[in-house]
Amino acid sequence: MTNINKNMQITPRINRTAPTPAAQQKPISFNGLMRIDPKTYSPLDSWFFRDYDTLKTASDEIKSSFPQGAEILDYACSNGEETISLKALLPDEKYKIIGFDTSESALKLANRGVYTVFSHWYDSFLLPNSYPKKKEAHIKDSFYYIMEETFPEAQDRLINNKKCYFEIKKALPDFIEKFFCIIPEQKNSIDIRRGNINNLDKYRSSSPVGAVFFRNALYQIVGNDLNETIEQRKISSSSYDKKAIINDFVDRLYSRLERGGVFVIGDHIKDHLFLADKQTPDEEIILFKDTPFFNPEEKLHRQASFLRLFKESPLKTALEKDKRFKPIGFSKTSLQTGGKKVKVATVWKILK
Repeated sequence: MTNINKNMQITPRINRTAPTPAAQQKPISFNGLMRIDPKTYSPLDSWFFRDYDTLKTASDEIKSSFPQGAEILDYACSNGEETISLKALLPDEKYKIIGFDTSESALKLANRGVYTVFSHWYDSFLLPNSYPKKKEAHIKDSFYYIMEETFPEAQDRLINNKKCYFEIKKALPDFIEKFFCIIPEQKNSIDIRRGNINNLDKYRSSSPVGAVFFRNALYQIVGNDLNETIEQRKISSSSYDKKAIINDFVDRLYSRLERGGVFVIGDHIKDHLFLADKQTPDEEIILFKDTPFFNPEEKLHRQASFLRLFKESPLKTALEKDKRFKPIGFSKTSLQTGGKKVKVATVWKILK
């Protein structure tokens, strides 16, 4: 498989077959350097091994609780970088990882199966000629165990964000990009398909469900838009009862997971701070001053405002109800809150 020399430099597996004719070549999934939501101007970035410590804690627990194998459900998987990262940490074929997403464009990119790794980005240590530190070298070894470098035709590459890509490439003369695909031996134990976590209880598995991943996407089921103003929330939040929605979700999650399984959420602040509903009593809320930002696309400034937040996370409360789950893995929020980063639980284990 992958060779490591004395200096911990990894020699990657290389696909040396003849180039595929352009008519048959699969386009490239280029994971743009700074993909931005045009409405909120928040980053939509994706990269391999994002929040690695959370992934490692979860995968170790899965191996410990399910030595005979299990299915891992990865919801809101986007292009598939997270799904592949999980497979790199659980390479045994007895662990089948199924990624789900609702976006047609994301699924189209994921099913092309060719991924970019480029310099000056969070996962640039995966590049063949990089010299990462010991921890990253181990991650890199895991990556090359299931992935191989490939050499697609330039005219067949698909770039998500051409403007950003060419601007950064022009600004950085040492910019490097490499392309990778999953090795044939691993393709049967990883799958990416259309799916919504709201249908979790309807999913029929062939093996015990050992884990459900739903990282940085809880806003999809509770409408937790931290970029809204108080005036907007008077309208939009009136149709939500976050506590009821989250309690129902956790009940369905609990009934779907095997005992000893894990539920994994993200390190983004939107998975941990929840906007209070319009009907939430004052004694259950706190006021939090958010930060202003400038949207260069619209050339608009948004002023700082006070957010009405639940004092206690309704998700944390629901998970801890009747001691059904306990936190076993922690991270720090990926966005600063009040000038400091906050420790949050990202891996929850089902107890009974």
